[in-house]
Amino acid sequence: MPDELHSLDRWPYSHGVKAGNLLFIAGQVALDQDLELVGENDAEAQARQIWRNITAVVEAAGGKVTDVVRITLFVLDFAHMPAFHKVRKEVFPDGRYPAATGVQVVALGLPGLLLETEATAVIGSS
Repeated sequence: MPDELHSLDRWPYSHGVKAGNLLFIAGQVALDQDLELVGENDAEAQARQIWRNITAVVEAAGGKVTDVVRITLFVLDFAHMPAFHKVRKEVFPDGRYPAATGVQVVALGLPGLLLETEATAVIGSS
């Protein structure tokens, strides 16, 4: 769910797994539906694509992005955090943000990625 976010032949994992009303969302990165990197060297553009992908997974499970209750953000450099926070404020304009943890990492799964975010949602909670 949703399969159009990547090729299951290339990357055999689920973007989201639902257990009851809980939705566990795999790490989302700034790849579009054609598996093209969005926002090379642009943390804000990458954050926007990540939230588009998270939203697609949540909606495929019957929820809304505001059902996201927790995220873990992996960043190459903490200097990218303000860009991510800016976009998150746009996604959650009422200020009811998910619980969050930020972790700096040495590398992410593909060249050019600056951010990766995994999430948990409670479908129907918002």
